[in-house]
Amino acid sequence: MWLPEFGLGFPPKLWGKKIGETEYTINALPFGGFVKIVGEDDAGLDDPRAFAKRPKILQAATLFAGPFSNLVLGLILSTSALMVGIPALVGDTENAKYIQDPHVRAVQVLASSPAFNAGIKAGDEIVSVSSNSVETKIEKPEDVLTAIEDAEGPITVGVLRNNVQQDFTITPLKGLDSKNPERLVIGIAPALVGTLSLPIEKAFVAGVTDTITQTKGIIIGLGTLISQAFTLSADISNITGPVGIVSLVGDASGFGLGSVLSLAALISMNLAIVNLLPFPALDGGRLALLCIETISRRKIPARVSDVVNVAGFAVLILLMLAVTAHDIFRLIQ
Repeated sequence: MWLPEFGLGFPPKLWGKKIGETEYTINALPFGGFVKIVGEDDAGLDDPRAFAKRPKILQAATLFAGPFSNLVLGLILSTSALMVGIPALVGDTENAKYIQDPHVRAVQVLASSPAFNAGIKAGDEIVSVSSNSVETKIEKPEDVLTAIEDAEGPITVGVLRNNVQQDFTITPLKGLDSKNPERLVIGIAPALVGTLSLPIEKAFVAGVTDTITQTKGIIIGLGTLISQAFTLSADISNITGPVGIVSLVGDASGFGLGSVLSLAALISMNLAIVNLLPFPALDGGRLALLCIETISRRKIPARVSDVVNVAGFAVLILLMLAVTAHDIFRLIQ
């Protein structure tokens, strides 16, 4: 098949370079990518390499290749993350002997809490807590909780972020712990976290397992979201677009390169499954049209499929713009 264009993002085009018969482009809308194949519509049908001239099974394989590549990329990224090293709770994994360099970290920071407002981020290593000129060196998670509970007034929390120590002055509050409202807290969950780095053979096996598990979770989650959408009960507050993903990458970077690679793997798997949905303009939509043609033994007029795909693409762009606006609004809040 002849590929006139291989694009990252969607038009308008920002940059392009032609190599051989294919133009490689970078486009303005960062919502994935596309491959233009001659013969997907009426144009270029005279060319023997046209998409429409190929057997149905080859057309289906071509359409499935994109999502499959995303799954393979997810596996590669997941395996790489496990080799580079990802955060792991000490004592909470069967691969305990591969966990190195454990430190007490803030694994979660409650939104709008004193710690959050002061600037502490998930992934920060907690090295000390000072109150009334008494400094407590942190060696285990319990040290953090005890130092906060014993504080009288503001405390100074010393953290390491990107190997740079920073101090934050925070006033503990009561009422944030639903199980113990009288307890003084600052809104962080400390834990002893090390770096899990596996040898390549174990990393690959774990990467395959992770890819299968994540893919199942994505399918179940999407199925639930779609079914709830029909009853107008879907919760879309956690749906994230490009702007939100940038924020997530920033959070993941606090835990190291392995966490960023794990996030990239999850995004790639999501793209694979979403792209297989039977929705116009997606590969899944084109596969659905191909199935209809195969079953009916009649070709759908190119004009009809073009209108359906353009309409579907327009809906996708509107959805992405809405999600992006939601991300921006959430960041402003």
